[in-house]
Amino acid sequence: MNIRFSGDTRDLFKFDLVRHIMKSFPDLESFTFIPMLTEEVERTKKKKSLALDLGRAVKNGKAGSQNKDLMEHLGKLQEIEDDMDYFTGISTYFKKENIIVDILHRTRFAHEHRVNYFAKIVENFPEKSLIFLDPDNGLEVKNPTQRHLLYDEVKKICDGMDTRSILMIYQHFPRQKHEGFVRRRCARLHEYISLNPLTITDNEIVFFLITRNTHLRNRLGTVLEAYAGTYPLLDSYTCD
Repeated sequence: MNIRFSGDTRDLFKFDLVRHIMKSFPDLESFTFIPMLTEEVERTKKKKSLALDLGRAVKNGKAGSQNKDLMEHLGKLQEIEDDMDYFTGISTYFKKENIIVDILHRTRFAHEHRVNYFAKIVENFPEKSLIFLDPDNGLEVKNPTQRHLLYDEVKKICDGMDTRSILMIYQHFPRQKHEGFVRRRCARLHEYISLNPLTITDNEIVFFLITRNTHLRNRLGTVLEAYAGTYPLLDSYTCD
């Protein structure tokens, strides 16, 4: 993630989806946020992004726009000046929702230090948690940078994850046909982790959700379908 886009409509979708999953699975004990925070670019560019127009999100029926409390929090996040204010704002929102949130690795994420970054995460791995990996762009490309999550890293997380947890991965759509892109990503993930993800998308971004428990996966599929049904722009499907 990049602090320049804090409080935008992607945050609205991602954190409302997190809330929905956590409320749907009371047996999940915590929300574990792994931000993969990259270096900030010029903040002046932030104000030009249409994704920061939360009023437009309501008008267009964007995912999360029915959550007025989250909308209010994100409006405040758009005014922050540093990383700690962002993390404090996210923590405050989820505490109000009675959701325990654990933000791992609040330090900057860099391509050359990624091995140590993920090694420290695995050392302190939670159980019965919704674990959210939030790279700038999503899964790796041919020449990955700090903006990408590597498939090997997904495997490490899955290998360390207990069968009562859920892994959620952020992915921004490139300029490709979306359905084919998602299918290829799902197939690639299966090559590494031997599991088929579930997906939910608003046609701008997509989330891959993975669990090692078949029963939990079936329940999660139903939860995602129900959430998608509340917003006309959303679509949820399996990668089987």
